[in-house]
Amino acid sequence: MRVYYRLAALLVIAVLATAMDCPPDEEGLDVRVNDTAADGFFNTTQSETSIARFGQIVVVGFNDSGEFSQTGSFTGYGYSLDGGGTFTDAGVLPPVVGGQNAGDPALGVDRAGNFYFATLAQDAAGGSFIGVAKTLTTSPTVVFDVPVLIPGLDPAGFQDKELIAVDATGGSYDGNVYVTWTEFPEAGGTRILFSRSVDGGLTYSTPLQLSLAGTGVQGSVPTVGPNGEIYAAWEGFGGGTTGHIRVRRSNDGGLTWGGELSAATFTRKADPSATASCQRAALNGNIRVLDFPSIAVDQNDGNVYLSYAADPDGNQASGDDGDVYFVSSSDGGATWSTPITINKGPAVVSGADGTLNDNFFPFLSVAPNGNINVIFYDRRNDTGNLRVDLYRARSTDGGQTWINERITENSFGIPTLNPNFDPLVAACYMGDYNWVISAAQSIYPAWGDNRREVISLTGNRPDPDVYFRDGVAP
Repeated sequence: MRVYYRLAALLVIAVLATAMDCPPDEEGLDVRVNDTAADGFFNTTQSETSIARFGQIVVVGFNDSGEFSQTGSFTGYGYSLDGGGTFTDAGVLPPVVGGQNAGDPALGVDRAGNFYFATLAQDAAGGSFIGVAKTLTTSPTVVFDVPVLIPGLDPAGFQDKELIAVDATGGSYDGNVYVTWTEFPEAGGTRILFSRSVDGGLTYSTPLQLSLAGTGVQGSVPTVGPNGEIYAAWEGFGGGTTGHIRVRRSNDGGLTWGGELSAATFTRKADPSATASCQRAALNGNIRVLDFPSIAVDQNDGNVYLSYAADPDGNQASGDDGDVYFVSSSDGGATWSTPITINKGPAVVSGADGTLNDNFFPFLSVAPNGNINVIFYDRRNDTGNLRVDLYRARSTDGGQTWINERITENSFGIPTLNPNFDPLVAACYMGDYNWVISAAQSIYPAWGDNRREVISLTGNRPDPDVYFRDGVAP
């Protein structure tokens, strides 16, 4: 995300309001990751999660405005040493000397237990980079080094929305670290870039452009298959309201790539009123949205699975604004199945959403037993299409049929987002993604959650925190 420094607004708000916690929320299975005592006076946003796990060590990264003014880092994290039963808020990822970290967290871990933490970053001169930090230690605390900075192709360009994958296959490319992101060149347009490290994160390669020239693109995500093959997927913007999911594959650790393929074409989701208010695609409550894909590979058979959210009726002006879709490939991404909805429709055999309410921000992972899990924000439990839950769709048959299950114990409301209640955060921002990983015994979702409320002179306000859940069968 882009952090906006609205200092004048901060001074005005500081005069008009004070805030304190409401009585503590009763937590059960959902565990809060961040420590609210570390929040700034009005800078109380923790959202947009990433998660990685090695044994009993769980690390959750998130955007964090609370300590930015003191540390110059918008990239926070918490960790658990007991498998996710309890978390320690570790503060923020340290920036390079004189620089800043600007959020968009992404985590990965190798087979030796080294964690890698990617972030948007700036150097001391204000240049835009992708930063990737490696753990210095994971015992008795989880501590990261300062990030290694990866430049874009344009020194004057803006680097945005990076995600990371680490090869943990034990094969020829084991331990390689892969990063994809979007560059906004100074001359305009966007392009998807790729860089890799083959020396444990000490250095990163000169970026390679993955997207075709002249296309509008955003929201890339890399993943690794059982033989070390790499897939990168992203959203491409067509004419009008049309979107595309593009995919490329590398079989040699990212040195060379196959052609760009289309996995799906769809109508991008948007609520007319919120979109007009935010002046960009947004859903009810002024929540900005894009249609980023999530991609993962079954480590047993190499099948590739992809999920995204889109407008199901093709009409952004009315009707259902957003459902969750799924496509798959059994031939290494060469061809893709017909998209199906997995929050409702014929493929959902249990727990289907019977409303036209919003479903958005899906993220997909595949368990060691081959089961597919997609988490997403869901508003089916609110007739006003405003309050949010986290749901998961689960398939045990390769994506043919699905069940839906609620994960959150409590629905949560939406704070004031336009203008954003937090002076350090962009208007209409409530995160851009959540994250889930799968293990043999459980899936591990982490998500932005506003169930905790704070008291201010203008009334109770939902406050963005980060939550984690263990014990959800894979």
